[in-house]
Amino acid sequence: MRKTCAAIALALAVTLSGSIALADDELAVPAAGKRPITLGIGAVYKDKPYRGYDDDEKTSFLPLVLFEGERFFVRGSNVGWKFVNTNPWEVAIKGEFWGDGYDNDDANILEGMDNRDPSFALGGHVIWKPQKFGLSFSAASDVTGNSDGTQVKGTAFYDNRVGSWFYRASGGVVWNSEDYIDYYYGVENDEVDLNLGRTAYEGDDETWVRLGLVLGYQRPESKWMFLVGTRYDFMGDEVDDSPITSDDKMFMGFAGFGYSFGK
Repeated sequence: MRKTCAAIALALAVTLSGSIALADDELAVPAAGKRPITLGIGAVYKDKPYRGYDDDEKTSFLPLVLFEGERFFVRGSNVGWKFVNTNPWEVAIKGEFWGDGYDNDDANILEGMDNRDPSFALGGHVIWKPQKFGLSFSAASDVTGNSDGTQVKGTAFYDNRVGSWFYRASGGVVWNSEDYIDYYYGVENDEVDLNLGRTAYEGDDETWVRLGLVLGYQRPESKWMFLVGTRYDFMGDEVDDSPITSDDKMFMGFAGFGYSFGK
């Protein structure tokens, strides 16, 4: 009980501060499996598609928290409760931190605009993993009142372990609602600045293609875990056509380590 309470407290702290987005469901254990509380830190690089996005804003150091109980879990930026947890199925409700957005001093093109804040979303997922190959489907909507957006994700993935090394390769699609696209990539009428080439823009819903790879190392007798990962989003015209963006792709990467408490 104490471990579960500690995990809940840690999850809330991490969610509010911003966690490692790449280390969420990519590090889920097999259905009915468990993982002790793992605490660590990682360096995260995220190249957002805004024009002239400041290099100083692309890299940050953030906490890493992983925990997998019979019902409750923390997977980086995801916190949830499994009400079906029987091989090969996992069905859960969850909250997830969306580390999107910007401050208006992150790039010259954003000067004079309102900041766009990160969001916390609630939803759920279904994961089917009979062997090394699996499928997942999830949906979540912002409950902070920032973007009021929704994301729906469908992913195919492949897990494998070779000695002390383990990895997950994944590919899928992400549907983003109109509110989500418009909040993070739109320009309101009172934010127009023709001197900067920033015209009014209202985004529509859009589907992205997402590829990811997470590689980890942990010896069976060791409590230390080392992780690296990448994620690449191929966005579309709704992002590319925005006057505040210069690209329709977004790259993320991280490297970190953690210490596992308990068995």
